[in-house]
Amino acid sequence: MNKKKMIIVLFLILLTIFVVCAIIYTYATFTSEFSGDMKVDNATWKIVVNNTDISSPTVKSFTIDALNVDESQGVEPGKLAPGLNGNFNILIDPSDTDVSIKYEITIDTQYIDDTNIEIVSVEEKNNRKNLICTDENTYTGTILLDDIKKGTTDNIQVNVKWEDNDLKDIEIGEKPNNQIKIPVEIKVSQYLGETIEEYDG
Repeated sequence: MNKKKMIIVLFLILLTIFVVCAIIYTYATFTSEFSGDMKVDNATWKIVVNNTDISSPTVKSFTIDALNVDESQGVEPGKLAPGLNGNFNILIDPSDTDVSIKYEITIDTQYIDDTNIEIVSVEEKNNRKNLICTDENTYTGTILLDDIKKGTTDNIQVNVKWEDNDLKDIEIGEKPNNQIKIPVEIKVSQYLGETIEEYDG
């Protein structure tokens, strides 16, 4: 075999190896993406939020109308009044789940935007995790499979405060049977290790 034919044969061998590698990589990527979407169907998937199963659908809306309020003399227990702090909790329990999960909590502030009630902080209390703000009023956290197997639950505490403003406080107080309502949406999905980007708006 002359030198020219050897070069051609070597080139064809290298080209074949390159094509095979490209096919394997494409297939592996496709399989990874496909199985990423389908893993939940083959695994146990049960998420309980505040004693409510949200496994199907994986997006659930709640309306918070009861707060844990700092007690103050002259204010009825459980009632939020100007100058007081309060909070409500969201307990996420994935105990019967066989995959890592990601949860996104969105707090709808439209009902309190016209009041002096503001959200002070959103914290995970059980495990001291740092939640990531991924959109306006949206907070994201994860629970990894190793932690799920250990029985880990996340307790999200939303802290609010009623700032003093005499005119606005009188206006709110004059409304009969006025009740604070804070809609909350929780979305749960399988966590595949992707980077969670922080909101910079």
